[in-house]
Amino acid sequence: MITLKGDNRQLTYNAKFSYLTDNYASGVTSLVVVNGSAFANNDYVLLGEFGSETSEIRQVSNVATHTLTVDATQFSHSQDTKVTILKYNQIRFYHTVTATFSASSPIAGYMDLDPASFYTKIYDTTNTTGYGWFVFYNSTTAKATTASNAIPYAGFEESSVKEIFDTFFSLLNNKELKLIDNQDAFKWLNEAYAIAKNELNLVNQLYNVPAEWSLVTESGTAEYDLPDDFSDLVSVSDYEGRDVDFIELKDVNHYNEYGNSSQEKYFIRSTKIGITPIPTEALTYSVYYKSKATELTSYYDSIDLPDNNFYPLVDHMMYRASQKLGRQNPMQHETAFTNGLNRMKVTSVKQHANTDTWTIDKKANI
Repeated sequence: MITLKGDNRQLTYNAKFSYLTDNYASGVTSLVVVNGSAFANNDYVLLGEFGSETSEIRQVSNVATHTLTVDATQFSHSQDTKVTILKYNQIRFYHTVTATFSASSPIAGYMDLDPASFYTKIYDTTNTTGYGWFVFYNSTTAKATTASNAIPYAGFEESSVKEIFDTFFSLLNNKELKLIDNQDAFKWLNEAYAIAKNELNLVNQLYNVPAEWSLVTESGTAEYDLPDDFSDLVSVSDYEGRDVDFIELKDVNHYNEYGNSSQEKYFIRSTKIGITPIPTEALTYSVYYKSKATELTSYYDSIDLPDNNFYPLVDHMMYRASQKLGRQNPMQHETAFTNGLNRMKVTSVKQHANTDTWTIDKKANI
Protein backbone atom coordinates (compact mmCIF):
# COMPACT_ATOMS: atom_id res chain seq x y z
CA MET A 1 0.00 0.00 0.00
CA ILE A 2 1.45 3.33 -1.11
CA THR A 3 0.85 6.55 0.84
CA LEU A 4 0.58 9.75 -1.22
CA LYS A 5 0.47 13.16 0.42
CA GLY A 6 0.08 16.77 -0.68
CA ASP A 7 1.68 19.58 1.32
CA ASN A 8 -1.13 21.88 2.51
CA ARG A 9 1.28 24.60 3.63
CA GLN A 10 2.10 25.74 0.11
CA LEU A 11 -1.45 27.13 -0.12
CA THR A 12 -0.74 29.71 2.58
CA TYR A 13 2.43 31.13 1.03
CA ASN A 14 1.83 34.81 0.13
CA ALA A 15 -1.87 34.33 0.94
CA LYS A 16 -3.78 37.27 2.42
CA PHE A 17 -4.79 37.00 6.07
CA SER A 18 -6.08 38.80 9.13
CA TYR A 19 -6.68 38.01 12.82
CA LEU A 20 -9.73 37.47 15.02
CA THR A 21 -10.55 40.41 17.30
CA ASP A 22 -12.21 38.34 20.06
CA ASN A 23 -12.51 34.88 21.60
CA TYR A 24 -15.09 32.60 19.97
CA ALA A 25 -16.73 29.39 21.11
CA SER A 26 -17.47 26.55 18.72
CA GLY A 27 -20.63 26.62 16.62
CA VAL A 28 -20.49 30.35 15.74
CA THR A 29 -21.25 31.67 12.27
CA SER A 30 -20.07 35.27 12.63
CA LEU A 31 -16.42 36.22 13.07
CA VAL A 32 -14.91 39.70 13.34
CA VAL A 33 -11.41 40.20 11.95
CA VAL A 34 -8.97 43.09 12.26
CA ASN A 35 -9.13 43.90 8.55
CA GLY A 36 -11.82 42.45 6.31
CA SER A 37 -10.94 44.30 3.10
CA ALA A 38 -9.23 41.30 1.50
CA PHE A 39 -12.11 38.88 2.07
CA ALA A 40 -14.96 38.22 -0.36
CA ASN A 41 -18.09 36.10 -0.60
CA ASN A 42 -17.42 32.39 -1.27
CA ASP A 43 -13.81 32.61 -0.06
CA TYR A 44 -12.47 29.63 1.85
CA VAL A 45 -10.58 30.56 5.02
CA LEU A 46 -8.24 28.65 7.29
CA LEU A 47 -8.80 29.37 10.98
CA GLY A 48 -5.46 28.78 12.68
CA GLU A 49 -2.42 27.15 11.05
CA PHE A 50 -2.11 23.87 9.16
CA GLY A 51 -0.90 21.20 11.57
CA SER A 52 -2.94 22.26 14.63
CA GLU A 53 -5.68 19.92 15.85
CA THR A 54 -8.13 22.84 16.32
CA SER A 55 -7.54 24.39 12.90
CA GLU A 56 -10.42 24.24 10.41
CA ILE A 57 -11.46 25.44 6.97
CA ARG A 58 -14.71 27.34 6.56
CA GLN A 59 -16.37 29.12 3.64
CA VAL A 60 -17.38 32.79 3.79
CA SER A 61 -20.96 33.50 2.69
CA ASN A 62 -20.98 37.24 3.41
CA VAL A 63 -18.56 40.06 4.26
CA ALA A 64 -19.75 43.19 6.08
CA THR A 65 -16.81 45.51 6.79
CA HIS A 66 -14.86 43.43 9.36
CA THR A 67 -17.48 40.75 9.98
CA LEU A 68 -17.31 37.42 8.17
CA THR A 69 -20.34 35.15 7.97
CA VAL A 70 -19.10 31.58 7.76
CA ASP A 71 -20.25 27.98 8.10
CA ALA A 72 -20.68 27.11 11.77
CA THR A 73 -17.26 26.54 13.35
CA GLN A 74 -16.35 23.15 14.79
CA PHE A 75 -13.82 24.38 17.37
CA SER A 76 -13.39 27.36 19.65
CA HIS A 77 -10.83 29.99 18.61
CA SER A 78 -9.02 32.56 20.70
CA GLN A 79 -8.41 36.22 19.97
CA ASP A 80 -5.60 36.83 17.45
CA THR A 81 -6.14 33.47 15.74
CA LYS A 82 -4.88 33.83 12.18
CA VAL A 83 -7.53 33.77 9.42
CA THR A 84 -5.97 32.98 6.02
CA ILE A 85 -7.70 33.06 2.63
CA LEU A 86 -7.31 29.77 0.72
CA LYS A 87 -7.76 29.61 -3.03
CA TYR A 88 -8.45 25.88 -2.84
CA ASN A 89 -10.27 23.68 -0.33
CA GLN A 90 -9.88 20.18 -1.82
CA ILE A 91 -7.26 17.89 -3.32
CA ARG A 92 -7.31 14.97 -5.75
CA PHE A 93 -4.67 12.30 -6.30
CA TYR A 94 -3.78 10.52 -9.56
CA HIS A 95 -1.67 7.58 -10.73
CA THR A 96 0.26 7.15 -13.99
CA VAL A 97 2.52 4.41 -15.31
CA THR A 98 5.16 6.86 -16.57
CA ALA A 99 6.42 10.19 -15.23
CA THR A 100 4.00 12.10 -17.47
CA PHE A 101 0.85 13.46 -15.88
CA SER A 102 -2.59 12.37 -17.09
CA ALA A 103 -5.92 13.37 -15.55
CA SER A 104 -7.57 10.20 -16.84
CA SER A 105 -6.53 7.99 -13.93
CA PRO A 106 -7.60 9.46 -10.57
CA ILE A 107 -7.12 7.28 -7.52
CA ALA A 108 -10.26 8.67 -5.88
CA GLY A 109 -12.55 11.69 -6.00
CA TYR A 110 -11.84 15.15 -4.63
CA MET A 111 -11.04 15.15 -0.90
CA ASP A 112 -11.35 17.96 1.62
CA LEU A 113 -8.00 19.27 2.85
CA ASP A 114 -6.95 18.08 6.31
CA PRO A 115 -6.28 21.30 8.28
CA ALA A 116 -5.06 19.38 11.34
CA SER A 117 -2.01 18.15 9.41
CA PHE A 118 0.71 19.64 7.25
CA TYR A 119 -0.31 17.08 4.62
CA THR A 120 -3.51 15.67 3.16
CA LYS A 121 -2.95 11.94 2.54
CA ILE A 122 -4.44 9.05 0.60
CA TYR A 123 -3.58 5.34 0.48
CA ASP A 124 -3.33 3.67 -2.92
CA THR A 125 -4.27 0.04 -2.31
CA THR A 126 -4.32 -0.86 -6.02
CA ASN A 127 -1.04 0.26 -7.60
CA THR A 128 2.45 -0.62 -6.42
CA THR A 129 4.53 0.85 -9.24
CA GLY A 130 4.40 4.01 -11.33
CA TYR A 131 3.96 7.61 -10.24
CA GLY A 132 1.55 9.59 -8.10
CA TRP A 133 0.33 13.18 -8.58
CA PHE A 134 -2.05 15.62 -6.94
CA VAL A 135 -3.90 18.83 -7.79
CA PHE A 136 -5.60 21.31 -5.48
CA TYR A 137 -9.21 22.16 -6.32
CA ASN A 138 -11.76 24.85 -5.47
CA SER A 139 -15.14 23.14 -5.20
CA THR A 140 -17.02 26.43 -5.67
CA THR A 141 -15.24 27.85 -8.73
CA ALA A 142 -14.28 24.39 -10.12
CA LYS A 143 -10.74 25.67 -10.71
CA ALA A 144 -7.72 23.46 -10.12
CA THR A 145 -3.96 23.94 -9.93
CA THR A 146 -1.52 22.39 -12.35
CA ALA A 147 -0.34 18.91 -11.41
CA SER A 148 2.32 18.46 -8.76
CA ASN A 149 5.71 16.96 -9.43
CA ALA A 150 5.77 13.23 -10.05
CA ILE A 151 5.89 11.08 -6.89
CA PRO A 152 7.67 7.78 -7.72
CA TYR A 153 6.12 4.75 -6.07
CA ALA A 154 9.57 3.17 -5.91
CA GLY A 155 10.63 6.07 -3.69
CA PHE A 156 12.81 9.10 -4.32
CA GLU A 157 16.54 8.69 -4.82
CA GLU A 158 18.67 9.49 -1.80
CA SER A 159 20.14 12.43 -3.75
CA SER A 160 16.74 13.87 -4.69
CA VAL A 161 15.45 17.23 -3.51
CA LYS A 162 12.60 15.43 -1.74
CA GLU A 163 14.96 13.37 0.42
CA ILE A 164 17.12 16.41 1.19
CA PHE A 165 13.99 18.36 2.20
CA ASP A 166 12.76 15.53 4.43
CA THR A 167 16.10 15.50 6.25
CA PHE A 168 16.09 19.30 6.59
CA PHE A 169 12.53 19.64 7.88
CA SER A 170 13.05 16.77 10.33
CA LEU A 171 15.63 18.96 12.10
CA LEU A 172 13.02 21.66 12.86
CA ASN A 173 10.43 21.57 15.63
CA ASN A 174 6.70 22.12 15.05
CA LYS A 175 6.86 25.83 15.86
CA GLU A 176 9.77 26.37 13.48
CA LEU A 177 8.05 24.41 10.70
CA LYS A 178 5.38 27.14 10.59
CA LEU A 179 8.04 29.76 9.80
CA ILE A 180 9.94 27.87 7.08
CA ASP A 181 8.27 26.99 3.79
CA ASN A 182 9.28 25.18 0.61
CA GLN A 183 10.31 28.41 -1.10
CA ASP A 184 12.84 29.05 1.66
CA ALA A 185 14.09 25.47 1.41
CA PHE A 186 14.50 25.63 -2.39
CA LYS A 187 16.35 28.95 -2.13
CA TRP A 188 18.79 27.65 0.49
CA LEU A 189 19.32 24.30 -1.21
CA ASN A 190 20.05 25.99 -4.55
CA GLU A 191 22.52 28.28 -2.82
CA ALA A 192 24.26 25.34 -1.16
CA TYR A 193 24.33 23.39 -4.44
CA ALA A 194 25.86 26.33 -6.33
CA ILE A 195 28.55 26.76 -3.68
CA ALA A 196 29.36 23.02 -3.77
CA LYS A 197 29.56 22.97 -7.58
CA ASN A 198 31.83 26.02 -7.63
CA GLU A 199 34.13 24.48 -5.02
CA LEU A 200 34.28 21.22 -6.98
CA ASN A 201 35.13 23.13 -10.16
CA LEU A 202 38.26 24.47 -8.43
CA VAL A 203 39.81 21.02 -8.00
CA ASN A 204 38.23 18.70 -10.57
CA GLN A 205 38.57 19.58 -14.23
CA LEU A 206 36.32 16.81 -15.51
CA TYR A 207 33.28 16.13 -13.33
CA ASN A 208 31.12 19.09 -14.33
CA VAL A 209 32.03 19.10 -18.02
CA PRO A 210 28.98 18.57 -20.29
CA ALA A 211 29.09 17.27 -23.85
CA GLU A 212 31.22 19.10 -26.40
CA TRP A 213 29.83 22.47 -27.44
CA SER A 214 30.37 23.56 -31.04
CA LEU A 215 31.13 27.24 -31.65
CA VAL A 216 30.38 28.17 -35.27
CA THR A 217 31.78 31.53 -36.33
CA GLU A 218 30.36 34.03 -38.79
CA SER A 219 32.29 36.32 -41.09
CA GLY A 220 32.86 39.69 -39.44
CA THR A 221 31.62 38.61 -35.99
CA ALA A 222 34.20 38.39 -33.20
CA GLU A 223 32.12 37.52 -30.11
CA TYR A 224 29.53 34.81 -29.40
CA ASP A 225 27.25 33.97 -26.46
CA LEU A 226 28.49 31.31 -24.07
CA PRO A 227 26.03 28.61 -22.91
CA ASP A 228 23.78 29.59 -20.00
CA ASP A 229 25.38 27.01 -17.69
CA PHE A 230 28.96 28.10 -18.47
CA SER A 231 31.32 28.36 -15.49
CA ASP A 232 34.96 27.94 -16.57
CA LEU A 233 36.61 27.09 -19.88
CA VAL A 234 38.51 23.81 -20.17
CA SER A 235 39.69 23.75 -23.80
CA VAL A 236 39.13 25.17 -27.27
CA SER A 237 40.27 23.39 -30.43
CA ASP A 238 39.84 24.16 -34.12
CA TYR A 239 38.32 21.97 -36.85
CA GLU A 240 41.66 20.13 -37.24
CA GLY A 241 41.87 19.32 -33.54
CA ARG A 242 44.63 21.82 -32.74
CA ASP A 243 44.49 23.69 -29.46
CA VAL A 244 43.51 27.34 -29.71
CA ASP A 245 45.48 29.54 -27.32
CA PHE A 246 44.03 32.11 -24.93
CA ILE A 247 44.76 35.82 -25.34
CA GLU A 248 44.33 38.57 -22.79
CA LEU A 249 41.52 41.01 -23.51
CA LYS A 250 43.94 43.95 -23.52
CA ASP A 251 45.85 42.38 -26.42
CA VAL A 252 42.86 41.61 -28.66
CA ASN A 253 42.81 44.85 -30.65
CA HIS A 254 46.51 44.60 -31.44
CA TYR A 255 46.16 40.95 -32.49
CA ASN A 256 43.16 41.81 -34.69
CA GLU A 257 45.37 44.32 -36.47
CA TYR A 258 48.71 42.52 -36.63
CA GLY A 259 48.07 38.89 -35.63
CA ASN A 260 48.61 35.76 -37.68
CA SER A 261 45.32 34.96 -39.42
CA SER A 262 46.19 31.27 -39.47
CA GLN A 263 46.74 31.14 -35.69
CA GLU A 264 43.44 32.14 -34.14
CA LYS A 265 43.20 32.81 -30.42
CA TYR A 266 40.21 33.05 -28.13
CA PHE A 267 39.30 35.46 -25.34
CA ILE A 268 36.58 35.63 -22.70
CA ARG A 269 34.56 38.77 -21.95
CA SER A 270 31.76 38.43 -19.40
CA THR A 271 29.28 35.94 -20.96
CA LYS A 272 30.94 36.07 -24.39
CA ILE A 273 33.70 34.10 -26.07
CA GLY A 274 35.60 35.80 -28.86
CA ILE A 275 37.92 34.76 -31.68
CA THR A 276 40.81 36.92 -32.90
CA PRO A 277 41.67 37.86 -35.58
CA ILE A 278 38.01 38.52 -36.40
CA PRO A 279 36.74 35.54 -38.45
CA THR A 280 36.25 36.01 -42.18
CA GLU A 281 34.39 32.75 -42.75
CA ALA A 282 32.31 30.11 -40.99
CA LEU A 283 34.55 27.85 -38.93
CA THR A 284 33.68 25.32 -36.21
CA TYR A 285 35.51 25.21 -32.89
CA SER A 286 35.12 22.46 -30.30
CA VAL A 287 34.71 23.81 -26.78
CA TYR A 288 34.72 22.03 -23.43
CA TYR A 289 33.77 23.94 -20.30
CA LYS A 290 32.87 23.34 -16.67
CA SER A 291 29.19 23.94 -15.96
CA LYS A 292 27.65 25.67 -12.99
CA ALA A 293 24.83 24.18 -10.91
CA THR A 294 21.41 23.91 -12.52
CA GLU A 295 18.48 25.39 -10.62
CA LEU A 296 16.55 22.87 -8.55
CA THR A 297 12.80 23.41 -8.93
CA SER A 298 11.22 20.02 -8.33
CA TYR A 299 11.17 17.34 -5.62
CA TYR A 300 12.15 14.98 -8.43
CA ASP A 301 15.41 16.83 -9.26
CA SER A 302 18.60 15.07 -8.25
CA ILE A 303 21.77 16.55 -6.72
CA ASP A 304 24.74 15.69 -8.93
CA LEU A 305 27.88 15.60 -6.77
CA PRO A 306 30.55 12.85 -6.76
CA ASP A 307 30.78 10.16 -4.07
CA ASN A 308 27.43 11.00 -2.43
CA ASN A 309 28.67 14.40 -1.29
CA PHE A 310 25.16 15.87 -1.29
CA TYR A 311 24.65 15.21 2.42
CA PRO A 312 26.50 18.36 3.66
CA LEU A 313 24.07 20.60 1.75
CA VAL A 314 21.60 20.22 4.62
CA ASP A 315 24.12 21.93 6.92
CA HIS A 316 24.03 25.11 4.82
CA MET A 317 20.23 25.00 4.77
CA MET A 318 20.25 24.76 8.57
CA TYR A 319 22.67 27.70 8.72
CA ARG A 320 20.24 29.87 6.75
CA ALA A 321 17.24 28.57 8.71
CA SER A 322 18.98 29.27 12.03
CA GLN A 323 19.48 32.88 10.97
CA LYS A 324 15.78 33.27 10.20
CA LEU A 325 14.66 31.42 13.32
CA GLY A 326 17.03 33.24 15.65
CA ARG A 327 18.76 30.05 16.78
CA GLN A 328 22.00 30.47 18.68
CA ASN A 329 25.32 29.81 16.99
CA PRO A 330 24.18 29.28 13.38
CA MET A 331 27.86 29.16 12.35
CA GLN A 332 28.15 25.62 13.70
CA HIS A 333 26.09 24.48 10.71
CA GLU A 334 28.14 26.51 8.24
CA THR A 335 31.33 25.10 9.70
CA ALA A 336 29.97 21.58 9.20
CA PHE A 337 29.04 22.52 5.61
CA THR A 338 32.55 23.85 4.93
CA ASN A 339 34.13 20.72 6.40
CA GLY A 340 31.92 18.60 4.16
CA LEU A 341 33.00 20.57 1.07
CA ASN A 342 36.64 20.17 2.02
CA ARG A 343 36.21 16.39 2.27
CA MET A 344 34.47 16.40 -1.12
CA LYS A 345 37.38 18.26 -2.72
CA VAL A 346 39.90 15.81 -1.27
CA THR A 347 38.00 12.69 -2.34
CA SER A 348 36.94 14.06 -5.74
CA VAL A 349 40.05 15.87 -6.90
CA LYS A 350 40.28 13.39 -9.78
CA GLN A 351 38.43 10.31 -11.03
CA HIS A 352 40.79 8.86 -13.62
CA ALA A 353 43.39 6.19 -12.85
CA ASN A 354 46.39 7.93 -14.44
CA THR A 355 49.31 8.84 -12.21
CA ASP A 356 49.97 12.54 -11.86
CA THR A 357 53.07 13.72 -13.77
CA TRP A 358 54.94 16.98 -14.14
CA THR A 359 56.71 17.72 -17.43
CA ILE A 360 57.96 20.75 -19.28
CA ASP A 361 55.32 22.28 -21.51
CA LYS A 362 56.02 21.91 -25.23
CA LYS A 363 55.70 25.66 -25.66
CA ALA A 364 58.19 26.53 -22.91
CA ASN A 365 61.35 28.36 -23.92
CA ILE A 366 64.45 26.49 -22.78
